[in-house]
Amino acid sequence: MIDISLVEASVNLDDFETFSEDRPCLFLGFAIKNEYDNQRLEINGNYKPSRQLFAFEKNGEFKVLPLYGLFIKLNDTAKKLAKTLLEQEKQEMSINTYSSILDQYNISCRDSYSYLNKNIYPIDFEHFADLTTDKIKDDGKILQHLLELDDNKFDFQKFGAFKLLILV
Repeated sequence: MIDISLVEASVNLDDFETFSEDRPCLFLGFAIKNEYDNQRLEINGNYKPSRQLFAFEKNGEFKVLPLYGLFIKLNDTAKKLAKTLLEQEKQEMSINTYSSILDQYNISCRDSYSYLNKNIYPIDFEHFADLTTDKIKDDGKILQHLLELDDNKFDFQKFGAFKLLILV
């Protein structure tokens, strides 16, 4: 059992590598908010998850977002979406503008607007298969398989909110 008081502790950034993926890419995993999340959330090693720090700018300051999960190649449609988002970012990106752009691609973001930042674009998980050609998109129980959930045993510490982000 992991000590719940670690919710108050900052993430140990030494557990993370500098972001090294080709961009743009699709991220499926966890945005780590505290040391409790860092220690409790575990993804099946067969999927080769990694812990990486994604740097971004917010209100003129550089920040890092600790990410733990899978970094997946985008398909052609998602690459076009990423390019459109990056072009819009040169002007100004509001939530309304972001929603409008997603609508053009028949994609939505209803659940994770709090992660919307320069170069970080949250997408609803229901669109996962629409954004990549990776074979895991065909796994109807991918989230269950990533967490190695046992249908006969409930371990609340394994549960976290998966995020689907386009990183540009």
